[in-house]
Amino acid sequence: MIALTACLVALSLGVGCSSRGTSGQLSEPTSAPPAQVSTVPASGGASPQVDLAHLKLTLSKRWAGFSSPLYLTSAHDGSGRLFVVEQGGLVKVIEGGAVLPTPYLDVRALVSTGGERGLLGMAFSPRFARDGAVYIDYTDVSGNTVVARYTAPDPASSSPTWETPRVILTVAQPYPNHNGGCLQFGPDGYLYIGMGDGGSHGDPGGRAQNRAELLGKILRIDVSHAAGGKPYAIPPTNPYNLTRSSTLRPAPEVWALGLRNPWRFTFDTADSSLWIADVGQDAWEEIDHVAPAAAAAAEKTGGLNLGWATYEGDRTYPAGTLVPTADRSTAYLWPVLTYPHPTGESITGGYVYRGAHYPAMRGTYLYADYVMGWVGGLRITAPDGTPLAAVESQRLLSKVGNPSSFGVDENDELYLVDYRGAIYQVGGSAK
Repeated sequence: MIALTACLVALSLGVGCSSRGTSGQLSEPTSAPPAQVSTVPASGGASPQVDLAHLKLTLSKRWAGFSSPLYLTSAHDGSGRLFVVEQGGLVKVIEGGAVLPTPYLDVRALVSTGGERGLLGMAFSPRFARDGAVYIDYTDVSGNTVVARYTAPDPASSSPTWETPRVILTVAQPYPNHNGGCLQFGPDGYLYIGMGDGGSHGDPGGRAQNRAELLGKILRIDVSHAAGGKPYAIPPTNPYNLTRSSTLRPAPEVWALGLRNPWRFTFDTADSSLWIADVGQDAWEEIDHVAPAAAAAAEKTGGLNLGWATYEGDRTYPAGTLVPTADRSTAYLWPVLTYPHPTGESITGGYVYRGAHYPAMRGTYLYADYVMGWVGGLRITAPDGTPLAAVESQRLLSKVGNPSSFGVDENDELYLVDYRGAIYQVGGSAK
């Protein structure tokens, strides 16, 4: 990576800019040696989940040579293929264990790159094997967020001839940072879209708490239908439809508000809960957990509010005063975990591991810090699914480069994406 001024290293990831000063810039990350790699075989008969203090996490290097990779995903179509999103606008295919020479998708001509811009996210339709629909999130040549649908007439092809793409949503970006970019289909079949607060420092436009704005939000839309002159419909359970208060009623697409830059969020396949990693500003990184019941209740009162920019994590912003548990307003969803700078400076959200190869990891939410290059684990439930009295957290690996994302294959096995160009399979056992 070329020498970068202040925030640009983290900006080139697209994760949003944490900062040490009033400019909103991020110090260049400390240089990190190559990731510590261990080859870990599948071990379906291994011991059951162990506590985090006794979990040995390992990385096995599987593929290299990518250019600024930001995400890995599967089509869940039974093909076993993996798809790697590169910031510059290419999507590459891993098929039969090999990276294919022909890109799956090439949108380089449409994308503005540099800093936090680029091709940032991708999600396959839950019905991809039948409808061939793929959704991408990118910043266009004007720097605005675009969510578009590409349709492959032959979904089984790894080099499809795409039909004319359809722009689903365009959102103007006032600044070049905090673009979000995560796309996920929820268990309800709707498309969830992560939108940063529009950038600069400290949300100067107050967009994250402005319910009429699409910035600083997680949006939820129904892309299987068109309505109201738009190429999508508003789900009937979106807060807009359930809230009549003039002060609480948000824009129709808004599902959750009060986010700074939800670079990566994922659904737990075991209980449909949502895990959100929101990149912090000057001092704190945070992880939020949304149970389905909490989400349903919040939809009737204007949607979930994660607090930014009134709060940064569980601290007042900008004063930085810790809000005691007893004083935390029920109007906000409070994080399950925060960590301070310089312990980490740009959180990379991950997944709850639900694969079969590494039972010791099951039920563990794995996440990372892009700037400081470590991987952590978090648990809120015991192996039998009962809630823990206190959150269990542990740093599990150090010196893993610049983890820009995690991804899972169609068997729910977990991978780590290193922005420097490599993909690692994540494994774990008792130590």
